[in-house]
Amino acid sequence: MSKAWHNTNAKYNALLIAREDFKIANEIIIANNKESFEETLPIFRKIDSTGLDSAKLYLTDAIKKASIIAERHSNSRHLNEAYLLIGKARLEKEEIFNALETFKYVNTTSKSASAKTEALIWLMRSYIENEDLVSANQVADLLKNQKLSGKNKAKFLATKAYYHQLQNEPALAVVFLDEALKNMKRGSEKARLHYIAAQLYASLNQQILSRKNYNQVLKNKPNYDLEFNANLGLISTQSLAKNTNIAFEKMLEDRKNQDLRSKIYYKMGETEARKSNYELAIKNFNKAVSESLDSPLEKAAAYKALGDLYFEKMLDYEMAGVYYDSTLITLPKNEANGTMIGQKAMFLNDFIKYKKAYDLEDSLQKLAAMNPNELDFKLEQMITQRKEAQKKIEVDNTNSSVLKTATTGNLPKDFKRWLLYDPVESIKAKNEFVRNWGNRALEDNWRRSEKTMGSFSLKIERQTLDSTKSAVKTTASSEEEMKELLAKKEIEQEKKEMLKKIPTTNIQKMASKRKQEEALFQIGKIYKLKFNDEEKAKTTFNSLITNFPRSVYEPEALYYLAIMEKDAQNNSFTARLLKDYPISSFARQLKKGSIKLSKDKETEALTFYSKAFNLYDQNDFNQALTQIDQGLNEYVGSQIEDKMAMLRIMVLKKIGNKDQYVISLNDFMRSYPSSDLVLKAKELLAVLN
Repeated sequence: MSKAWHNTNAKYNALLIAREDFKIANEIIIANNKESFEETLPIFRKIDSTGLDSAKLYLTDAIKKASIIAERHSNSRHLNEAYLLIGKARLEKEEIFNALETFKYVNTTSKSASAKTEALIWLMRSYIENEDLVSANQVADLLKNQKLSGKNKAKFLATKAYYHQLQNEPALAVVFLDEALKNMKRGSEKARLHYIAAQLYASLNQQILSRKNYNQVLKNKPNYDLEFNANLGLISTQSLAKNTNIAFEKMLEDRKNQDLRSKIYYKMGETEARKSNYELAIKNFNKAVSESLDSPLEKAAAYKALGDLYFEKMLDYEMAGVYYDSTLITLPKNEANGTMIGQKAMFLNDFIKYKKAYDLEDSLQKLAAMNPNELDFKLEQMITQRKEAQKKIEVDNTNSSVLKTATTGNLPKDFKRWLLYDPVESIKAKNEFVRNWGNRALEDNWRRSEKTMGSFSLKIERQTLDSTKSAVKTTASSEEEMKELLAKKEIEQEKKEMLKKIPTTNIQKMASKRKQEEALFQIGKIYKLKFNDEEKAKTTFNSLITNFPRSVYEPEALYYLAIMEKDAQNNSFTARLLKDYPISSFARQLKKGSIKLSKDKETEALTFYSKAFNLYDQNDFNQALTQIDQGLNEYVGSQIEDKMAMLRIMVLKKIGNKDQYVISLNDFMRSYPSSDLVLKAKELLAVLN
């Protein structure tokens, strides 16, 4: 009787209200979490406690009501569900530590195998949200060996898919997600997961499987947003041979989609980009920007798409930089990928700087190779083209400002424009005039059919008019001549300025080559370290070591090429680096991984260092340098390697070899960041700067 009473009170009182509160909280979270369908959706919605004040009240109340069961009805069979509900609510409130403790408690104390399993699944999810992926993986290993019910199996596989999605492993994520979907019941949540599976397959270029999942979205009671985006996905994953524009146009004409036009234009842009119709893609992305007035996320996505298109396909890095900056300005501050785009925009500015420097020096060197007549013609052509381009931009800007003036879309309904500024009203008025008066010439006294006055006065008028016309012609011709002279002078002045920049002497040509060499090296590093584009980094570094042999940057370029080479057995770059630059920090870096020195070898290294130091002390710098170079090559990985490297720097300073001195200092900072001698290296660099 006691158990029946506690079960009834737990189920139909506290737990009933707790479930309802948790359900309302989730509805609020879903309503407030406006997802960007342009990016791949996360398998589980983002937990963000900052923007969920209204949902927090319901979550707190759910915890409070579920806690009553633990306090007053601890012998109830609904105790496990109450604890699990408390853990879920705490997780959504972002009280992750408390959530972890709750799920651990259920897994330890519960007598129900199903409750234990569910607690482990939620424990794994909590570890993932806490970015403790090692612990999450350990829990997953435990769950792999357990027999799971259909419901728990679906939850576990979806959590595993989420784990791999966060690890940026879309192929594994979609495999687990597919299995999870097989164990789920129809409903809006299943529709959402099918949509994510379609996106993941699309990112892996599996268009048939992507379309299959988009179709499944439509069969699983999706909300309108999901249905709309699934239809867009179906159109955009069609064969490139098909005319998708007709389907897109139908969607644009549908009145239900008036607020979703930016998304349609975005997909149209994506489809055209896939077809390599970049001009049309840009046009559609720009339309997506203009249509997404109330959605900063959609506008930011369109700006980013434009930036990516200019950067990756059209290689117009300046325009790419502009659009990435626009993305940053538009993107809400709480968006996670804002930092990534911000870094890309910052790195792109550096990239543009070095790219411009390289291209400028390349152009100047080509001009320097021309004969005087050819050079003169080429410079005049360049100046004329630049001026024409400038005029075109000015005309375009004027036209765009006129168009803006003529647009009435953003003005209030009762606003009345002055007749001559309103193009529509002007045309109406002109047509009405022609109907009433005919096609009259624009002149004085246009209403009179007879315009003759006295013959005498007419003669005088004509003579005056003729003399005025001839005077005007003379003035006009002299003005034209003056304009031509000024234009020629301006071109000559610009030619003189341009000639100053062209390298003509051997020293100037060498300086120009050095600038190109540095720019090429920096471009390669940005590709490798900032953009993670190894193919372009390889091409750039190969170009550097081919076009600028024995460059000061060659050891570092060879090092990057060596670590990017996939064939470890036949790595020609490693062999070349070890042969040509055996004492460089980069050669030592490659050797370090396979070398472990014994105590005897360490003692030997110390003795070797003492001899080198004595030579330095006796001012025998050349012999000391030879000794140190041999020691750095022979005792890689020793405890006094950093001291040897610093002694080499001091020797180079005494010899006065400035180039090698600067390179060695920078090498030291990079190779021995934890050395006690870093402060000394920093001081020396500060003096140089």
